[in-house]
Amino acid sequence: MSSSYASVVLGPVRLRGVTVRLRPPAFGDFAEWRRIRLRDRACLEPFWFRSSLTWEQRHTATRWVRECLTTRAEAEAGRRVSTVLEIDGRFAGQIELVGIDSGAAELSVWVDAEVARRGASGLAGSMLLDFGFGTAGLERITAPIAVTNAGARRAVRQRWTMEAVMAGYFDIGSGRVDHELWSVTSDRIPAGGFATDWLNGYLANHPAVEGPADTTGSSTGVAVSRYTILRARTRYCLGTLRHLADPLCSATAATARAQHGSVTIRPWRSGDFRRRRAARIAARPLLAPATPPEDWARLHTRREWWRARAASRRGLRSKHGAVLVVEESGRYVGECRLFDQDMFDRNVRAAVWVSPQAAPEVAVGALRLLIGHATERLGIWRVALAVPSTDHAGAAVALDAGLRHEGTMHRYPGVDGELSDHELWAFSTTHTTAACALGAGGEHS
Repeated sequence: MSSSYASVVLGPVRLRGVTVRLRPPAFGDFAEWRRIRLRDRACLEPFWFRSSLTWEQRHTATRWVRECLTTRAEAEAGRRVSTVLEIDGRFAGQIELVGIDSGAAELSVWVDAEVARRGASGLAGSMLLDFGFGTAGLERITAPIAVTNAGARRAVRQRWTMEAVMAGYFDIGSGRVDHELWSVTSDRIPAGGFATDWLNGYLANHPAVEGPADTTGSSTGVAVSRYTILRARTRYCLGTLRHLADPLCSATAATARAQHGSVTIRPWRSGDFRRRRAARIAARPLLAPATPPEDWARLHTRREWWRARAASRRGLRSKHGAVLVVEESGRYVGECRLFDQDMFDRNVRAAVWVSPQAAPEVAVGALRLLIGHATERLGIWRVALAVPSTDHAGAAVALDAGLRHEGTMHRYPGVDGELSDHELWAFSTTHTTAACALGAGGEHS
């Protein structure tokens, strides 16, 4: 798997007399990006994230440069495939794979309304699917779609499956809206690939020759000046520094009393090595059932411990997220984790493991504490938990902790990396706090 996707170029591919190509975004795309998005405001804004800024203020040269810098950094880190759609060499939208991790990613698409129904956007999406499942080695690609977005729901037909309805998933123009979770997995790759399959289907169902889209129009933007680029770079760097001190980088302790004794979650301490090693070795049947006991024990060295601690220093913004110790009456009995926050920092995933020797109430108490820590201290709106479909005890813990079952995810990567069906459970807040609203409206650097 490539360590960087910053220079991905796909195509060109011909479709009904036009050339479709995907390439990385560039500063010079600003004028067309602004022109199209201002013109298509009625189509885009109802399903775009909410902001206190006007639509025009959200489409300045500075914001486009910052978006380019952000996507480039994510692509270089191997967490994102960011491309723009070109139709006959003209900018016509953006298509991305975001949140790449553990063989999975999310597809994000918006296209020029004048070419959206002429096949090019569907072909481009299929080209990116081929790259994701091919070069990037992904096993699963998802697409969250607002239940109110009928157009996007019609578009995800080619071998996609609707798996769940995610409550309060995203704060769009009309408020927090439920989203359907659609997915396509590597076992559904058609012969010849998605692009070929899509082309064959489209040409068979659209035999009439369509006139070319009207791609003319004056740009409402201006060329990006060197001063604007410098200012955007400076603000981007300052924003990165601000993130180092925000609450998402911390993992403060929390304590509550469950039905079975005192359950606490807290950050790692330097003296936790021996107790953590003993707890993880005891939990091998849960964490790595296929690994022989002697091999599992050899993995838990002091070097591994310090490496894990160093990797989690940045809390939720670290690669593996915020890790917290689960204690029962002072005993190290497990760990819980918040990770994989979305680009607006309001949705996260959770994971909890507790020693088999601990009472079931300990896991329930720890999960309740973790949800409280996320929603009340970090301003998170939604916490999702993936439970293997065969893990009935885990489902009972999720239910008792107050999570809601939303659907079944297919070929989902489990804690051991194996692909299997998982049940999606989630806790979603029913109201937006002032702090959350401020965070959503600020459009992160």
